[in-house]
Amino acid sequence: MSKREQLPDKSGLDQLWKKLCTGDRNALGTLFTSTFESLYKYGYRIIPNSEKVRDGIQEVFFQLWKYRKNLSKPSSVRAYLFISLRRELLNRKKTAQRREEIDRQFSEEAFDPLLNYNKWEEVLDLNEDESKDLKKAIEELTPRQREIIYLKYYEGMSAGEISKILEVRTQSIYNYLSESVKTLRLFLDR
Repeated sequence: MSKREQLPDKSGLDQLWKKLCTGDRNALGTLFTSTFESLYKYGYRIIPNSEKVRDGIQEVFFQLWKYRKNLSKPSSVRAYLFISLRRELLNRKKTAQRREEIDRQFSEEAFDPLLNYNKWEEVLDLNEDESKDLKKAIEELTPRQREIIYLKYYEGMSAGEISKILEVRTQSIYNYLSESVKTLRLFLDR
């Protein structure tokens, strides 16, 4: 154990807890510094990300301070802290996974120009046979190209507006649009 963490015995932790519950900030600080290293080592095994573990520990202690008046005395302060950290980190992990799944689904669906074939047929001036290959042709586009086409033809935005949204030069938008239509025409002409 380092100098930073000199873990008090059970009765010492109980005293710190009791003082914390009465509003003693020094007790909160002492409890934090004396348990941080053990909590960090444990938390890092749950989520091997230093920043997230540190944030989780800080959140546990923030919640302790926030709800200090409503806290009852646990049978083991140390176990209570470990349980609290574990819950916090697992909740964060679950939330992050849900967010990643939503982001993944959104990125797959958000600029999916397959929503309206009629618009594509109109833009590309397609005949009936070419329309059958439209889905395959659109899949050949990069996500960036699909996004630009979506903004241009579905949302009716100008190249200038699109360049501001995507933070690229207006000329780049024209280039992307030209390349996108060319890619689609080449694919359909095969």
